[in-house]
Amino acid sequence: MRIDIEGRLPRLNEMIDAAKDNGNPFIQPGQYTDEELSIAELIQRRRLQMLIHSKLYYDMDTSLVTDKQFDEWGRELVQLQKDNPEIAKRICFAEAFKDWDASTGAFLPLQDPWVIRKAQQLLNINRNMKGENYKHEYEKIQQEPRIKSSEKPKRKKATKQRGNSLF
Repeated sequence: MRIDIEGRLPRLNEMIDAAKDNGNPFIQPGQYTDEELSIAELIQRRRLQMLIHSKLYYDMDTSLVTDKQFDEWGRELVQLQKDNPEIAKRICFAEAFKDWDASTGAFLPLQDPWVIRKAQQLLNINRNMKGENYKHEYEKIQQEPRIKSSEKPKRKKATKQRGNSLF
């Protein structure tokens, strides 16, 4: 199957320029061929993971992934970029990852507004999952006097109602 690249190229360039003008550095529809898209998406995902988790680790003094997981993602990203340099150079944060060797994320652009925002969002989600936002409610419940089960009011037993119910 032959793709008419000459006919598509001006339109693709327009879409890429429009995306950049809108401040959206991420993969846009039509930016990659079907064959390139899965590789481009994975490179972008790994770069963003490296940025966000480096921000959390180095600047926010916390970690949501293990060092082993971070290292695996880093090695995978290095290999993907090495195997696909033409795709890699067209993906967001290309300059920051151009010569990156996965040894550290400390020198990546961790002050980028998008990176800061996403790292904070992930941290908030993690805190919510751990219930840290509900700490005050938990403490309040713990301070309430406990009632012995023998002192609790008796509940009336529910009576079965018969009728035209199927259950």
